[in-house]
Amino acid sequence: EVTATDLEIQIKTYSDLIEIQEEGETTVSARKMSELCRSLPEGENVNFSLSNGKLTVSASNFHADFATISSDDFPEIEINEEQTPVTLESGILKRILSKTSFSMASQDVRYYLNGMLLETDGSRINGVATDGHRLAFSSAKSSSEAPEARNILPRKAVLELAKLLSPGEESIEVLIGPSYVDVRTENLSFSSKLIDGKYPDYDKVFPTGEPLPLEISKDTLQSALSRASVLSNEKYRGVRFQLSENKLKLTANNPEQESAEEELDVVYSGSELEVGFNIGYLLDVLNSIESDSINFEFYGEDSSCIIKEKGSEDDVYVIMPMRL
Repeated sequence: EVTATDLEIQIKTYSDLIEIQEEGETTVSARKMSELCRSLPEGENVNFSLSNGKLTVSASNFHADFATISSDDFPEIEINEEQTPVTLESGILKRILSKTSFSMASQDVRYYLNGMLLETDGSRINGVATDGHRLAFSSAKSSSEAPEARNILPRKAVLELAKLLSPGEESIEVLIGPSYVDVRTENLSFSSKLIDGKYPDYDKVFPTGEPLPLEISKDTLQSALSRASVLSNEKYRGVRFQLSENKLKLTANNPEQESAEEELDVVYSGSELEVGFNIGYLLDVLNSIESDSINFEFYGEDSSCIIKEKGSEDDVYVIMPMRL
């Protein structure tokens, strides 16, 4: 068992040993041990022995002696609270985290935005992230029923957990309490403090009214926005959408009097509309979408737009307009 913590997050991993002669525990530098193990040949057997306050690590013709600290001084997080279990596939939680994490705020004074809302509601689990200018929502069915709960995972925990979870069908257990969340797999236990705060009512962010729907190829729009971003304002990164029947014209410019313009074929039969958006926000959404086609819903030049994967309601993205 290997345990590491920064007092906000704690990770435990478990692995089988080939042979054990005597049980023991100690504390060593995580950075040095990690760098050493990465430098060893793939599949190399490693031996550990503890003597006189030194941990000796040996493999083939190599050995190294590490300084140690008593395990009694290790600040292990102890979770002593009632937690509600939710069971789901590892790949599902990884997907929710990946689909929403880019919309989290960073170092916002509204501390509750510097994380992701993890929401359980009966048989579904939802992830929501917003920085006040955009919102990402992802939902999936859990393997077990869970009571209604809303908890905010810190930004760092979301990013680290997304890297650790496997994309497969392995069953995991998410234990949610008032102050901590604990995610357990067969060989991993990930614990994190929760953000103590009230997440805003995200339902109010979704625009209302009669939408003006547009359908477009993801690759076509993605490449066009990448070209437009070259000549957009470096500070505001705005792009203008001009919609007409089955056409979308993109325009970007900057203070150096440089500009880029491109017209794309789309499926659109609504009224003519002109609205501006942040190119970076749009590209973040497109990088997250897996389908070949995407659907936009516009609600006017002063209203946010909704973006979805074609044929899916599980993932919804909202982007506020810009004045250009």
